[in-house]
Amino acid sequence: MVLSAQTTGTLIRFPRADLRGLLGAAMKRHRLPETLADALVRDAAGFPDVSADAALAFALDQRMTAAPLDLEKARGILLVGPGGSGKSAVAAKIIHAARLIGRRTELARADGGLALFRSRTNPPGLLTVMEAEGFNPLNARAASAFSALGEIEGVDTIGVVSALSDAEDVADIVAAFRFRRVIVTHMDRTRRLGAALAAITGGVRLAHVTHGPRAEDSLDTLTPGTLAGLLLDAPPH
Repeated sequence: MVLSAQTTGTLIRFPRADLRGLLGAAMKRHRLPETLADALVRDAAGFPDVSADAALAFALDQRMTAAPLDLEKARGILLVGPGGSGKSAVAAKIIHAARLIGRRTELARADGGLALFRSRTNPPGLLTVMEAEGFNPLNARAASAFSALGEIEGVDTIGVVSALSDAEDVADIVAAFRFRRVIVTHMDRTRRLGAALAAITGGVRLAHVTHGPRAEDSLDTLTPGTLAGLLLDAPPH
């Protein structure tokens, strides 16, 4: 029995073994890290009397925390991520969205912009968006240096990771760089959500996900219910 997203929350009897099998197959299809996949299946199996979507949404809700950017109040946003993760596209989207609500914005080099915040000489009322240089995620020295940037007053340091990446690698990057909040890019370019799950279920808050490379393409939010539906959506035959 395959349940669509429209049945989410419907009180029905769903045998526990069938639920585990359905969820386990979905986790394997999306190539989640084994430990995370086992935990989600175990937790979702505790809700056998609801739809598969709802059971998985309950499990995801325990691990996901939404924290969208507040573009009305933000002063400085520093984007940190591996090369190719989509930082430049995210910066363009932030500036576009901020200008739509009337904010003055500036795209600055990370070194120059951070120097202004450290010296507390950044212009009042200006939103400064900064993009850190891409790093080698295996470089422990880079991890130490970038994680310290999260301590600068007035600057929101946001990790940027790609949904196209390997899920295990993403989990390692998020942990090593001690990201507090992430944006997951390239959601429109993959059918597998393992990397996205690894990024947002390890205690890190989710700011946004992105679909599309243009500045006009929005910074989207993602709820546990929506994500559960995506994970259980069967691939085309």
